Amino acid sequence: MEEILYYKMGSACLPVIKYTNKVHVEPPHVHIRRQLEEYVLYFLLSGDMYLKEGKRDYHLEAGDMLILDPRLEHRGTKAAACTYFYIHFYQEQLEECHTTADTIKNEALARRFASLQTDECTIRNIPSDPLLLPKHLHISKPGVLLHMTELLEQITASHYNKLEYFRLQTGCLFMEFLLAASRELTDSFLLEGDSTFTARSTKIIYDIMTFFQSSYAGDITGCLIEQKYGCNYDYINRLFKKATGKTMLAYLNELRISKARQLLSDGTSRISDVAEKCGFRDIYYFSRVFKKYTGTTPGAFTRNSF
Repeated sequence: MEEILYYKMGSACLPVIKYTNKVHVEPPHVHIRRQLEEYVLYFLLSGDMYLKEGKRDYHLEAGDMLILDPRLEHRGTKAAACTYFYIHFYQEQLEECHTTADTIKNEALARRFASLQTDECTIRNIPSDPLLLPKHLHISKPGVLLHMTELLEQITASHYNKLEYFRLQTGCLFMEFLLAASRELTDSFLLEGDSTFTARSTKIIYDIMTFFQSSYAGDITGCLIEQKYGCNYDYINRLFKKATGKTMLAYLNELRISKARQLLSDGTSRISDVAEKCGFRDIYYFSRVFKKYTGTTPGAFTRNSF
């Protein structure tokens, strides 16, 4: 069974950047042999880079990201022209992990599904789950590639302007970059169709949850789901419950009530307006569903919020 090399990085501690820059090299330049005390991240913009880390060989192309480990010696193996960003950084909470492909896919997808079920009104603390980071990742989507390149430009500019708090700013920007890389790792699993964890049905469930997040105020019916995703509603509803622990209607209602609680908490909206903004066309039905999920009526909730 295929094994994947990746990292788990603690989310409570920002990485500290030592060096960063964008460079262009031409043959006969070859990366020197060295072993550093810090991690190194390479992100190729164009050309080719040939590296060896320990016993592993890497051929990087435009859109490739690679994290080099300080416990291993690395060196260039072939001269080639390329333009790339490098970031030398420290992160005490970075752990190298080896596992089967299906195990990491399952963990990544479970985190994505759990995140999509978050009730904003229950948020208290930053989650402590570590980031799942790829050792080597190829970014192919133009929009994501542009976003990550812009982040690297901002990191470099912040690092060299040396204004107050620049280390904090570069750490935050780099964390945003690593979050994007982690999400791309999960997305790559969702787009694979040959795994039991990432079959078409799993992709549809993820797409439905994302659709609910953006369109909860609309008129969402079983027929709409069938037409939009080309599937039988009862069948996908069973798979949805197996994956999330709740039916699509229960998930949608929980999401709508969570949004309603946010709107009612500011005290500026009428209950009828909140109901409509959250996808309920009948205020009496809205009140029944609201009480079912919160234990109180919308009116009582509004009064107790102040």
